[in-house]
Amino acid sequence: MSNGGKKSLFTITIPIFLELLLVTIVGNVDTIMLGHFNYKAVGSVGGMSQILLIQNTILSFICLGTTILMAQYIGAQNKDSIKKVISVSIIMNIAIAIFLGGVYFFAWEWILKEIKLPLALRSMGMNYFKLVGGFCIFQSISLTSGAILKSYGNTKPMLFINVGVNLLNILGNGMFIFGWFGAPILGVTGVGISTVFSRLIGAIISLKVMMVYCKFKFSDLKLFTISMMKKILSIGIPTAGEHLTWSLTQVVILAMVNTMGTDTITARTYLALVSSFIMIFSIALGQGTAIQVGHLVGAEKKDEAYSQCLKSLLLAFSAATLLSILIYLGRYEIMSLFTKDITVINIAVKVFPWLVFIESGRTFNIVVINSLHAAGDIKFPMLMGCLIMVGVAAPLSWLLGIHFGWALIGVWISNGLDEWIRGFAMLWRWKSKRWVYKSFMH
Repeated sequence: MSNGGKKSLFTITIPIFLELLLVTIVGNVDTIMLGHFNYKAVGSVGGMSQILLIQNTILSFICLGTTILMAQYIGAQNKDSIKKVISVSIIMNIAIAIFLGGVYFFAWEWILKEIKLPLALRSMGMNYFKLVGGFCIFQSISLTSGAILKSYGNTKPMLFINVGVNLLNILGNGMFIFGWFGAPILGVTGVGISTVFSRLIGAIISLKVMMVYCKFKFSDLKLFTISMMKKILSIGIPTAGEHLTWSLTQVVILAMVNTMGTDTITARTYLALVSSFIMIFSIALGQGTAIQVGHLVGAEKKDEAYSQCLKSLLLAFSAATLLSILIYLGRYEIMSLFTKDITVINIAVKVFPWLVFIESGRTFNIVVINSLHAAGDIKFPMLMGCLIMVGVAAPLSWLLGIHFGWALIGVWISNGLDEWIRGFAMLWRWKSKRWVYKSFMH
C-alpha cells in the first residue's frame, strides 16, 4: 500500500462484502428462528432495533475518523501518526461504550416507553435490550479493530473472525430458543445472551489480530495525544451528527410505526431485513471506495480518486436497482421464508414496489458520502444531510403514513424521497471537486 493503493478495489471490497453478507444472513437466521418460536418475538426485537443501532452509530463515528486518518497517513507513509491514531481510537471508543452501556442498562424502561413499543413486546424484549445495549463495549472493540485493519486494505481478517463469531451466535440461539443440548428455552432473552457472548469472543480475537498485524502493544496506548483526539473528533463529530440525525429520525419514524399495531411492526422488521440484503453490495463498495480514495488523496492522486468514486457509484446503482427488481418479483416467496402469517405477508408485499425506489437512491449516499468523508470533506454531507433528513423523512412519514393512513407505504415513500434528494446533493458536491482542498494532510 506504500504507493497510495496497490490493491484493487475488488481486492478490498470482496472480503467486506462477504463479511456484511454473512452478518446479514445470520441476522435473518436470528429472525427466522425467533419467528418459529413466537412471531411476536420478531416484533419485540424489531420494535427496539433502531434504538440499539444508535450505539453502533455513535461508536462508528470514532471508527470512521480512524479509517479516514489512517488511510491518508498510510498513503503518506507516516508510521508515527498511525500508531497515535490506533491508541486514541481504542481508548475513546471503550470510554464511550462504557457510558452508553450504562444508559441502555439503567434507562431501558424509559427508552422503550418513549418509542411507544407496546407493553407486551416491551416485557418480552427488555432483557434482550439490557444485555445487547448494556454490553456494547465488546462491539466497540471489534468495530475499532476492524476499522484499523480495513484502513490498510486488509479486509480478510474480520471476515474470518465474523464467520466464527456468527456461527457461535447461531449455535447459542438454537440452544436458548429450541433447547438444543438440553439448554433452557429462554426465547428473546436467550438470543440476547448468545449475542453478547459471541461478541465477547469476537472482541478478544479481533483485538489480538489487529495488535499482531499492526505491531501494536498495550504499552503503545500511552501514545494517546489530545491533538490526535481533536483530529479524529474533527472528522467524527460532524459525521456523528449526520449519522445520529439519521438514526434519531428513524427512531421518530419507528415510534410512528409502533402505533400501527404488532402486525405492522413485524412486517416492518422483515422489510428492513430485506433492505439490508439489497444494501450489502453498495455498503461494501462504498467502504472499499473510501479506503482507496483515502489512499489516493494521501498520495496526491486526486484525479484518480474522482474517477474511482463515479465508477463505484454507477456499479452500486446498477446492482441495487437490478436486485431490488428481482426481489420485488419474488416478494411472496421471500416473505414466506420469514413467516406464514397472512396478515403480516399482505402488509409487507404492498411495500415491495417501493424498495426499488428507495434502494436505488440510497446508493448515492452510501458511495458518494463515503468518498467525500475519505477525501476530508466532512461538514457539507453533515449539514445537508441533517437538513434534508429532518425536513423530508420524518414530517413526510407522519403526513403520508399517519395522516393519510398509507402506513408503511407512506413511510417507505418518504424515506425514498429523502435518499434521492440527499443523493443528488452529494453527487453535485463530488462533481464540484471542492473536496480536493479538504485533505487532512494539509
